[in-house]
This record gives sequence, structure tokens and C-alpha cells, in this order.
Amino acid sequence: MNAQISSADLVISPDSEGERLDLFLSRAVDDLSRSQVQKCIIGGAVLVNGRPARKNYRVAEGDRIRISDLNVPDRPLELEPQNLPLSVLYEDDYFLAVNKSAGLVVHPGNGNRTGTLVNALLYYLGKHLSDGSRPERPGIVHRLDKNTSGVLLIAKTNGAHAMLAQAFASRLVKKDYLGFCMGVPSEAAGIIDIPLARSRKDPVKRAPDRFGKSSRTEFRLLAARSGISLVQFMPQTGRTHQIRVHCSSRGFAVLGDTLYGGGSGRLSQLAPAHRPFAIQMLACFGRQALHAWRIGFTHPFLNREITIVAPLPDDFQKGLQAMGESDRFSANRAS
Repeated sequence: MNAQISSADLVISPDSEGERLDLFLSRAVDDLSRSQVQKCIIGGAVLVNGRPARKNYRVAEGDRIRISDLNVPDRPLELEPQNLPLSVLYEDDYFLAVNKSAGLVVHPGNGNRTGTLVNALLYYLGKHLSDGSRPERPGIVHRLDKNTSGVLLIAKTNGAHAMLAQAFASRLVKKDYLGFCMGVPSEAAGIIDIPLARSRKDPVKRAPDRFGKSSRTEFRLLAARSGISLVQFMPQTGRTHQIRVHCSSRGFAVLGDTLYGGGSGRLSQLAPAHRPFAIQMLACFGRQALHAWRIGFTHPFLNREITIVAPLPDDFQKGLQAMGESDRFSANRAS
């Protein structure tokens, strides 16, 4: 992040000199889209050096930006319960855990007003969902990218939501991901510690940034064959696209992740003898090969350890078979 932030006050650093105000804010303020930023600016909620500014204003070093209200809402979404397939892994009076399929968007938003996990949850649970952090996110405590599969925890009550959110913030929730990568880590195990922020060039992407938010991913190499690796990830923070950006920055992008260099364009960087196997592995996946495999936490109300495992989807099973690792993982669900 190219600013020093205190509450809603930002000071422009030299690295952001000349950047458009709306682009800078959409990158610097996590979870705020460019369209939302523009509405804040138009609504007079953003002041530059004490005065309202236009969205195309070019920021200068030392400019002081005051954001008085980030919550300029879009037109409220009418959330529609929908009878969609839902794979339940665990359920009690407080929490629900589902195995999210690849391609399923977690919550409604612009361009995805129906057909999301939230729509399915509303049908399955009705009013038995927490209010969530925003009106369009009832029950949602954490998220997975659209094309990442695996276990996702849902809060049924506001009390459960608050307790679980605090556990995530305190890093008391243990998460394990599995991924196939184009390239092999240089170490058998390690920690990638690289701060991340919105990319200056593409607001959809995240990028390494020394002013960004602290981001740490522990990894363990499980297997490798012909330039393709099977890696277990234990993220210690939960930034957007964290594992994907960290892998790409270390030279072993997640297989099939075209946004961060794990697609067919990377084949030329592999040894010629390794390319046929890489092509075979890419054919197994129509998405990034990343699966949220396991999650564990201390249940705040039952006072016992909960471990939930999401069975591997068909594309992962095919990938494991091609790697000769079919028998490595069990399909235990919860304990």
C-alpha cells in the first residue's frame, strides 16, 4: 500500500506520485471497488488537502486524503433464496461448513446477483444466518476465490460470527490448502513473507508491495514430477489472492492460474522434456488448481477442537493420479 493510513487518513508517498485518485484509492483501501471509490468521490466523501477533488485528480507526494465515509452503498440487492446444490461437511447450532465447488461465487455483487453460495444458504437455512459484514453477505465470515474449491465456514448467529471472525483475526483458525504448481519450489518447506496490495496496473489483481498488508504463507513440497509440483499451503494471513500471488512471485505459479502466470503461456519456461506432462496436467483443470482442503479451530461454544476436511474434487483426483499420488489423501470429513 503506497500510503500511510491512520483511520481514514492517507498521506501520499513518492511511489504513488501522479496516480489517478480513484485508482489509488481502489488499490489502497482493501475490499473497495473502483466504482465504489468513484461514488465516494462524487458524493463529496473524499477530500484532498481539505478540498473535494475529481476522480481523475493526479495525486502528488505529501497530499493528505481524508475519507469521511466509505459506505456509499450501491442499490440494495434483494437476496433471493435459490435451491442450488450444496455440499454440507459439518453443521451444528452455530456453524455450517460447506465444500464450495470451483466456479461458484460466494456472495452476490455486481454481475453476480443470483446463483451464488449465499443464495443457496438462504434457501437451506432461511433466517438462520448471521447478519454478516455487509447486507449481501449473510453468514459469510471468510471467502474463497470463485475458482478455488474447498471448505468454507458459515456463521448461523451474530454471536458465532463475532467469535469466528475474532479467531480468524487472531490467527487461531488453521487452514490447509493443496495446489498443483507450474514449477517446483527451491526448498522443501518454507514461509513466503511478502506484503501485498492492489496492483497499480490492474485493480483486479494483487501484487507484492512493500507498503502493502502483511502477508505470510507457509508451504510444504509434497511431490514433484517433470516440472510440476504438488504443494501444501498453510496461510498465516488471509489476503485476497494471497497464495496465488506468493507462488507466482517465487516462480511456481498455481497451475491453471492465468491471472498470475500459471497458464499455458508458462510452458515455454519449462524444459522441453517437461512440457508434455505440463500439458497433460493443464488438461485436468479448467481453473486454478487450488483447493481449500482442511480447516481447524477451537469451537467457541462447544469447547472442543473441530477439524473439517473437504474431499478432493474430480480434477484434483485426476491430477493426483497423473502425478502417481492417488492414495495420498483421505476423505475424512470432520472430527
